Amino acid sequence: MTVPTPPIAVADLDAGQYGDARLELLDGLCVLRPWPTPLRARVTDRLTILLGRAATSGAHVLPTGVGLELSERCLLVPDVVVASSPLGEQRRLRETPFLVVEVADTSTRRYDRTLKLDLYRERGVPACWLIDPEAATLEAFELVAGDHVTTSVSGPEGEFRTSRPFPVTVRISELIDPPEAD
Repeated sequence: MTVPTPPIAVADLDAGQYGDARLELLDGLCVLRPWPTPLRARVTDRLTILLGRAATSGAHVLPTGVGLELSERCLLVPDVVVASSPLGEQRRLRETPFLVVEVADTSTRRYDRTLKLDLYRERGVPACWLIDPEAATLEAFELVAGDHVTTSVSGPEGEFRTSRPFPVTVRISELIDPPEAD
């Protein structure tokens, strides 16, 4: 894939018809995330279904590949997004979502935990979850006084219960079990 020379704006991506959902912009710098591993894809799919079933009126669980436009030079693609609006034609969200979820793997773990979480905090995203399928953990963060504070850490046999953005219980083991459990 060939991309424009940095600094790049979201409009440059639109003009060049760069439709790869793995492409993110961080202050005008292109980041091409790797294709998800089978485990990461399975966890993301199962979580999307679980959240979709639990979603209350006014909450839309958006599919993988939806871009969250934070500014004219910043576009992130969370693994799961819960927002008040349904998806538009461009597969892009400009409003601040209720929840973003990042599902980490070996090549995205540090990026998800540092840069992306920091940008979500700056945007005012009220709830973020980081799921690490290899470690079988879910960490939940909520925005308190302008900072993301860890509100829960669930392990392999743990259960995560929350009411934000709607009541839901997540069992980590059910997200990561082998595919034959589907």
